[in-house]
Amino acid sequence: MVADRNYLALFVAESGDQLEKLSSELVALEQMREAVPSVLWDSIFRRIHSIKGSAGTLELTDLVGITHAAEELIARLRARPQGPARTAIDLLLETSDALTRLLSVSRRALDEGAGDALPTRAPLVQLDVAGLMLRIERMTGELPVFVKPVRMTSSPGQANTMPEPGPEVPRYTLRVHLSPRCAAPGARAMILQRKLKTFSYVASIDPAPALLAQSRTPHLITVRIATTKEPLELRAACKGLPEVDFVDVLDAKGEPALPPEERPDAKTIAPPEQSVPPPITTPLPPTGLQGNPLEPNKDATVRVRTEALDQLLDAAGEVLGGIARLREAARKLPEQVAPAFEAEVDRLRRLVRELHGKVVSARLTPFSTLTERLPRAIRDLAHRLGKEVDFEIHGADVELDRAIIDAMGNPLSHLVRNAIDHGIERPDDRLALGKPGRGKLSLRARREKDRVFVEVSDDGRGIDGNSLKRKAVESGAIAQAMADVMTDAQALELAFLPGISTRNAATEVSGRGVGLDAVVRSIEALGGKMTVQSTLGQGAAFTFELPRSVAMANLLLVQVGGEIYGLPVQRVLVTIEYDLSSRGGEGFESRSVIVAGQLVRAYPLAQLFGLPSLAPPGVRPFVVLEVDGTTFALAVDRLVGQEEAVVRPLYPPLDRMRGLAGTCVLSNGRPLLVLDPRGLFEMTGVPRTHVKGAA
Repeated sequence: MVADRNYLALFVAESGDQLEKLSSELVALEQMREAVPSVLWDSIFRRIHSIKGSAGTLELTDLVGITHAAEELIARLRARPQGPARTAIDLLLETSDALTRLLSVSRRALDEGAGDALPTRAPLVQLDVAGLMLRIERMTGELPVFVKPVRMTSSPGQANTMPEPGPEVPRYTLRVHLSPRCAAPGARAMILQRKLKTFSYVASIDPAPALLAQSRTPHLITVRIATTKEPLELRAACKGLPEVDFVDVLDAKGEPALPPEERPDAKTIAPPEQSVPPPITTPLPPTGLQGNPLEPNKDATVRVRTEALDQLLDAAGEVLGGIARLREAARKLPEQVAPAFEAEVDRLRRLVRELHGKVVSARLTPFSTLTERLPRAIRDLAHRLGKEVDFEIHGADVELDRAIIDAMGNPLSHLVRNAIDHGIERPDDRLALGKPGRGKLSLRARREKDRVFVEVSDDGRGIDGNSLKRKAVESGAIAQAMADVMTDAQALELAFLPGISTRNAATEVSGRGVGLDAVVRSIEALGGKMTVQSTLGQGAAFTFELPRSVAMANLLLVQVGGEIYGLPVQRVLVTIEYDLSSRGGEGFESRSVIVAGQLVRAYPLAQLFGLPSLAPPGVRPFVVLEVDGTTFALAVDRLVGQEEAVVRPLYPPLDRMRGLAGTCVLSNGRPLLVLDPRGLFEMTGVPRTHVKGAA
């Protein structure tokens, strides 16, 4: 079972991806108003059949049984002239959930590595497999038969081998061409052999799976079998396996056994093998590749654990820090050797920076890996709330750092739930307002230079700014005088304060006023910011502005009390010089500076950290920051400059200190603390009554 366990990792990864895409396709299928395009049905059927074929080779009987029953149902549904009913979609989605839960058992077995035996059944999963299969078969039986479903494999539990049949049983030669991108042809040959043995007698397979990787034609497998199956069924059984490009079936005389319209292009088929196989020079099927087909594929990909990339990125950052320290130490070398040494250090630094950039690029992941799970969640929530929602995704191919993708899951889910629960009205209410009965929810991603913008918008009731101001005053978050002078845009930003919600009563989905505050914190922790726009009665739009990668940060370096700190540049509005001593006032903390014609409260950074300020009286620099729409200024002793650096998280006990976000090493080898603007503002002890633009 070693080969089985080696293949299990590939099966778990591939099947997990298939099931995520399957759920999205089923939701898209439900939203079809007219005839369902055949390409969508083909994709759904192919995903189920691919999982079934792979599970069959590993003898995962529960998975095989459910997928086999689902195949029959899909075959009946795809033959109908009209789209499937909602009950059918519900059952297929339930089937997808069951397969996901069964797959988790295989994943757990892989992680634990318990023994050589694979879990053919799932005792740890509370799932009625037999009951689910019965309901699928019952629905299949209730559908009229337009086209007879094709059975591609035998039923679960059939023997894997057969005795050699008599001469009356037809003999066939199968020539199976694997994709040139197949990374493990030997594993595929083993899977093919096992599958064919379930319904035929396999006389020979060439090359043998163990020798396939050393063969001159590693992507061509020739199998001789004896079976009562029809040639079309044989081809379909082989084509159902992953990474199989095409299959040719020859009879006992070496003649094509498939109908002419079903045969592959004759130019891609090598002549049948004789007793002494001649060298095979037949080209592989067209793939857009030129030259020797055995040359490495430049577009080939491999799966890499995220932890491995993180470790490689950290290692590159450590080397950069070490190079910086070498440059600092080079200043003490004799003049005759220092230039050559510094030149080599600079060359090494360029190479490591290039390596670091490539690792950062390798961590970039399409936005679609996050959005593939949303259609199903949106569909289920909308149905539970009695609403109809059309979901659109634009820019799914935009790439972001894997860390950002992982951290965006909860904030994005919260905004989607809010849009469905708070924003989009029920169908009857929408029709009464002159809107379409089905609401519209859109998710858009776009890239601008090194920043990525993600927008979640809906066409619902919008956000009532007056209601937000009233609740903010009632909760004590702002004063009534402040609420009276707020603009509409400033009022919308009150939704980001904790405890503020537009709902009068909380539901199981939302309305407690604790979500958007957490969303903003999550986005700012990634080095981004969040804005909101809304028109009452027409909808709302929340926009994230995110860095494309969190591996590098652009920092403004400031000096306070002999120490140097870094501030994220994206949180800095402007830097100014100002002389507070020229104005009246009682104490520094009560002073304000004028920024763009507005008074902005100023605080000494040295006082926040309990450090002595070395700046002389008079004109001194200020850094103006913005947090949650609140603008404030920090007085520093000196502006040192700006530098890009690798920021690392804090570890105990520093992670418990407010106002600190991380650490980094400057190009000169000096360690540096990176400050957290939100934490700094909280350290001032001033309530959030200073909204952007308000004095």
